[in-house]
Amino acid sequence: MPDMNPRAWHRKASKPVSIWMGVFIIVGLVHPFIPEGSWLLIHIFTLGILTNSILLWSQTLTERFLGRKLDDATRPAQLTRTYLLNAGVVATLVGQVALWYWLTWVGALVVGIVVAWHAVVLAGQVRASQRSNASVYGFVASACCLPVGALFGAALSAGLPGQWHGAVRQAHMFINVGGFVGFAAMGALSVLFPAMWRTRAVGRVGVALVLAGAGVTVAVTGALLRMSVVTGIGTMVIVAGWAWLYQGFVVNALTVLRDPRGRITYPALSALFAVAWLIGGLTWYAVRLFGGSADIPTLPLLLGFAAQLLIGAMSYLMPTMMGGGPAAVKAGLRELNRAAYVRAGLFNVALLAWLAVNNSYARIVLSFVVFGVLVAFIPLLARAVKAQVALIKASRRP
Repeated sequence: MPDMNPRAWHRKASKPVSIWMGVFIIVGLVHPFIPEGSWLLIHIFTLGILTNSILLWSQTLTERFLGRKLDDATRPAQLTRTYLLNAGVVATLVGQVALWYWLTWVGALVVGIVVAWHAVVLAGQVRASQRSNASVYGFVASACCLPVGALFGAALSAGLPGQWHGAVRQAHMFINVGGFVGFAAMGALSVLFPAMWRTRAVGRVGVALVLAGAGVTVAVTGALLRMSVVTGIGTMVIVAGWAWLYQGFVVNALTVLRDPRGRITYPALSALFAVAWLIGGLTWYAVRLFGGSADIPTLPLLLGFAAQLLIGAMSYLMPTMMGGGPAAVKAGLRELNRAAYVRAGLFNVALLAWLAVNNSYARIVLSFVVFGVLVAFIPLLARAVKAQVALIKASRRP
């Protein structure tokens, strides 16, 4: 019988993330020469890296937060969802680049069905559990959003008349970034943020999820009705949900800053700055919407928030999931925490400068700095795995 214990499943399900990271780097170097290159790069990140990561870690964290691991017999079905998801992602990307829009629609349909299946599985775990945890509702809500976002994305691929393209694109952003990514981040960070900072949690996620859910609903409705004021109101309600949660995070951070004791790490700083980018980006967007119209703040939302948070969270979760005892986990975390202040500071300052300057050459240089800091995660992860495995093997010797 194949090895389907949770860690073996996790290793297999995480492989697509590593593969998509490699694809992202390659396409990033040549995307100016590829048709739909910018669109392709964005969706390799959002569909390939981010969606795989959210499905993987929302399943893992649901089991941990509820204190109830699934039976090994369920693991093959989880891997099937992973394989189907990536088949759908490939079809979506190839269809868009090759202008085979029927294939894009098929791919989007497959992605939507797989994530809806994932939502049903998570909801089943919540119902079967005797433990209640509001954070897990964030994972269920997240998975309910992407099928709708995939539908909007498929509609955009075919081309929409007049102002409908801009309206659906705006709704696509809110349901995916505010809903799919945002709800998952809320659910995870409500527990992981205080764990990263090694301090006590402040229970605020329930109210935050309700506010964010109402905000996403209003913002999507406003976008589709092409009513910028309504969309702006929805955006500010999303911001209110995140601000309520973030206030607790700031309390955590200030507590640690008064007595650091080695608790200020790269994952902790990344999470703190990432949420600040989300709140700042959406606030700026809402203000512009009240003025009539605004461009979607793509860089703050995808790089400042989503990418920074993903790398920071993985820098904390990967060694923790790998295990092997306190010494082994500390060794892995230590490698992924190398040059923490430099990496966190350089990324955020460079991204802010990228947004502020108008010189095209300066923007190119700054973009390389931003992506370079993110890509540094890959060799550091390799070092972390090597260090952790060495200690695990040493502990098993007689």
